[in-house]
Amino acid sequence: MEQEHPVNESPGPLTAFDGRIVLDLATRIATVDGREVPLTHQDTRVLRALIELGEGMHDLLDIQQHGWDGLFDPRELRHPMAVLRARLGEPPWIVREQEEDREGNRERDRDRYGLRPPGPPPSGKLRA
Repeated sequence: MEQEHPVNESPGPLTAFDGRIVLDLATRIATVDGREVPLTHQDTRVLRALIELGEGMHDLLDIQQHGWDGLFDPRELRHPMAVLRARLGEPPWIVREQEEDREGNRERDRDRYGLRPPGPPPSGKLRA
């Protein structure tokens, strides 16, 4: 099992999508297309896990195992994920997919999340 990633043990900010998202772990501020977004400790952990897991969709268990060492139901990450998604703003940077079972029913236990840029960066908003 992977070790917990304490928020204060990083050499510098984390970036994704050519700097469109910058996460400063020390200050708990995300910069999204040049706009600063203050984050809670929980927001920071969720965003850090998504950035470090990389592109693609990740199920809640993978996200939990990447960012937390304790045992809890990974479905408990749904609410923090929704809160972070709202904080990052519209259009959404965090996408959610639900897998369907053989009968076409959505399985709530199979939610998958990932970071995706919502479109091209707004002109003049990014730092060099």
